[in-house]
Amino acid sequence: MIRSALLIVGILASCSSPQKASINPQSGVITGTLDQNLLQVAGKPVATSADGVQTVALANQQVSQDPCDGNPGQPLNKALTSTGVVQLVPPMANLTPSLCSIHVNGIYKVELQNNFTLFEGGGANCATSPTYLIGDADPANGAWIAGGGNGGFIEGGAGATIYKATGPNRGICGKAANGNRINVSGTYNYK
Repeated sequence: MIRSALLIVGILASCSSPQKASINPQSGVITGTLDQNLLQVAGKPVATSADGVQTVALANQQVSQDPCDGNPGQPLNKALTSTGVVQLVPPMANLTPSLCSIHVNGIYKVELQNNFTLFEGGGANCATSPTYLIGDADPANGAWIAGGGNGGFIEGGAGATIYKATGPNRGICGKAANGNRINVSGTYNYK
């Protein structure tokens, strides 16, 4: 029985070779025109710009609809020196404002502080149906801005909308909790 098993193993070993047990790449040349991919897409002819060069176009759905994407934006630069509402972005007829970037900075002594609320709304000073974007109706509950010139925050600036009004004919406004000066700068666009 052992002799039979050894005989079978020997026969199998003599029938195989290292070349048959491995894959060896081979060179080859393909002749003719391989144009199946250039003839049709979804049964329709494909446009070419030159022999063998296919024309490629982006579909409209791939183009960004964000008004802050690829647009430099309009600058805003306002100072809040009281507790009154300051309009940062004015309403525009039939257009919706988008805030692309905002930099809020406290300009007062280190021992002082202030708070900042950002909101959008219709009419003068965003008074019609305001929607709060940062904080709420009481600016004391808004973003805390430390003194000494180092307090504040920066948002956006990367080519995307960070805050958007809820509809056209609305503006974006800010309000401080006290009279310590807050500078607000940034960019915005309309759509």
